[in-house]
Amino acid sequence: MSIFELDWECPYSEFLKRIHNEALCLNIREARPEKHYEVCDKVYKEAVENQKKGRYDVAFYYFLRCIEIFERTELRKKLPASKSLLMKCVDAANNLRTNELLDFYNKQIQLVKEQQEERQKIIELQHLHDEDDNETEEQLHLKRQQNLLMSEKNVVDITKKKLNETHIPIPQPLLQQNNVEPYWKGPHSTVGLLPGNHIEPLRKIINPSPNAYGMWVFNTGGSRMSYTRRGMVNLGNTCYLNSVTQMLFATPLGAYFLGDEYTKFIVEDEKGRGRLVNSLSHVMRELNRVDTDIPVSTSHFKRAIGEVCETFMNFSQQDANEFLHVLLDGIHKNLNEKSHVKGNLPEIDTTKGSDLDIAKAYWSQYTSQNKSVIVKMCIFQERNTLVCPLCHHVSRSFSPSLGIEVPIPSLSGEISIEDCLTAYCKEEVLDSDSLYNCPSCKKNVNASKQLLIYSLPKILFITIKRFRNFGDFSNKIMDSVAFQKQLDVSPFCCSDEKNTLYNLVGVVNHQGNIHGGHYTADSLGRDGCWCSFSDERVTEAQNPNFKLAYILCFVQANR
Repeated sequence: MSIFELDWECPYSEFLKRIHNEALCLNIREARPEKHYEVCDKVYKEAVENQKKGRYDVAFYYFLRCIEIFERTELRKKLPASKSLLMKCVDAANNLRTNELLDFYNKQIQLVKEQQEERQKIIELQHLHDEDDNETEEQLHLKRQQNLLMSEKNVVDITKKKLNETHIPIPQPLLQQNNVEPYWKGPHSTVGLLPGNHIEPLRKIINPSPNAYGMWVFNTGGSRMSYTRRGMVNLGNTCYLNSVTQMLFATPLGAYFLGDEYTKFIVEDEKGRGRLVNSLSHVMRELNRVDTDIPVSTSHFKRAIGEVCETFMNFSQQDANEFLHVLLDGIHKNLNEKSHVKGNLPEIDTTKGSDLDIAKAYWSQYTSQNKSVIVKMCIFQERNTLVCPLCHHVSRSFSPSLGIEVPIPSLSGEISIEDCLTAYCKEEVLDSDSLYNCPSCKKNVNASKQLLIYSLPKILFITIKRFRNFGDFSNKIMDSVAFQKQLDVSPFCCSDEKNTLYNLVGVVNHQGNIHGGHYTADSLGRDGCWCSFSDERVTEAQNPNFKLAYILCFVQANR
């Protein structure tokens, strides 16, 4: 099946708009008319070939794209002899639209109807076990079922009123402490700074501001939704996929996939030849449409991510954070311009030189084999420092990271995301199960360790570690973790980074417990209005839920 596969009932006109919208999304480079004609001829032949194979939606897409290239390049005027190819393309598209493509659409709609009942049963199995809720499991189950049915009815009713226009407006692990005394509390408290090496010492993180705990509302100052937002079809336990995608749509990464610039970097020998990024781009473009509120179909995207990671092939409940990282890694592999660079990299001396020297060495090695939009927007470096308590030997590494997973500290009062970051960056002494073999004194020691942020990404993902495992026992931490619309990460940095202020653009929430539940998303729109997304259902956001927040997405300010 193609990216135009339907998961939700919609009018034929909407199906045509969806294909038309995708065909319009292309950047045409400057070239001679003869070169443009050569491209059009190839696109036309691709359309004919797909039509012969019965892939009528894809054939229609290529016919429309060929016509679009003709129009944008004014090829008829510049190369009059090309008119015959254009007319063949127009005639083929019209015939396809009124015959084979219409039959193809009707068969898809029939399949959607047949699968709806089974899909509904899968969705209903998303039990909500919110431990702080007084409602019983059965009551929560029934409430979820009623909400889904109501959402479906509302969307279908609205769909019936949609215009049949062809024009599509597009708006521009928990840190463990033991009783070993940290080195910085002993007589050698200045050893973190080695003379001449310019090493930032292990440090104590300042306490968060009282403002970090304040309650707030998403939409203030009369912010209202000024354009249509679209939900996403739940295929059966795919709320994790929908929520993360809605969050990413609010970021520069989502905006990047609205165009086709990414196609220049697709790795030819990568599994699927860019199927993941192509399907993601299609979903982003569909979310960007403002002429319909019909939920976006995601079957093709779901299959593409399943090809990348078999965990997501089935329709079981999955972890949104795991999906986020698999998706980002998959995008990187699909678009890695350095994928052809192979070979073992030399070991870096982590004991000599300044932080800047060692960090540059790590980054140089990483970027020698990795270059993509993910590296540009999402990758950053953390400094991991280890100090031997016996000989005071210091070792530092600066590995690339895709996000931060912060623990929820055990505090007597309120907890903020700054408290979680403090716990993440807190100096710790390795326990007896994690002894460090000091390369200097050759002994296994309870080394002092600290993680700090060294460089900053354009997009920062912070995951709150609400799920804990203790052998055969596991649970979900339901503590409230307060966060604000802005976050200053300077207290957690160990470099001279200037742009340390981040703006919140998206939140993935999890309602339920360790055994199951439901993911939703809150995200910021172009009009400054926050909306809440629960699969197909879209509403204006109210207050952030500090108990349910699981993944926070921030975008760097001042860029």
